[in-house]
Amino acid sequence: MRKRLITPTLGSIRTHGEGWLDVERAAVVEVTSEDKDYPVESAFVWGDARGWRAAGPGIQTIRLVFDQPQKLRCISLVFEENETARTQEFVLRWSPDGGSSAKEIVRQQWNFSPPDSIPEVEE
Repeated sequence: MRKRLITPTLGSIRTHGEGWLDVERAAVVEVTSEDKDYPVESAFVWGDARGWRAAGPGIQTIRLVFDQPQKLRCISLVFEENETARTQEFVLRWSPDGGSSAKEIVRQQWNFSPPDSIPEVEE
């Protein structure tokens, strides 16, 4: 896995089925922070129950920098909160020019209320 720690901005990986992109070979993953027990690699491993966690609170960024332009038809995201009632927001952006600008694709916000609402799945 190729990855870099990056400055926050405001605002072994396997695919889980035929047709899914092999991120390990196609991109560098940049991340603002990660808990040592929940590294960003865990977010891309199908069936890995750990997932990724930030090292601390606040706005976090996970950026995929593809080696070559990619045509994506589906992006699957799973967010899970088992302990704390809180509001979660994610923003998905893409850059047509190597990161000089970014275009927002979707912005989603919801509330976690464990134990009643633990996972949130977005595709």
